[in-house]
Amino acid sequence: MYYRVTHATLQPGMYDQAMTTMESLRESIGKIDGLVSSRLIRISENEIMGIAAYQSKEQLDASQAPFNELMSNMIPYLAAPPSIYFGDQVMSVND
Repeated sequence: MYYRVTHATLQPGMYDQAMTTMESLRESIGKIDGLVSSRLIRISENEIMGIAAYQSKEQLDASQAPFNELMSNMIPYLAAPPSIYFGDQVMSVND
């Protein structure tokens, strides 16, 4: 598995609007080829962390253009450009 981890800071007071927009994108995000799972975690009042798992780095790379197009809808809510990290899974613990 290959991951994209995104840390974003929202403008104060924009969380609800940002989540409404993300909810409207849910179906389109789910159709991205190679995407295994996607999680969005609120880590503080104005910070969110997105964790997306792909079957391979190649599929993540191929998804960048459609993903960026979808995420452009979030720009009005961001306080700054998000920090984005990529990496291979090195360990997994499940139930």
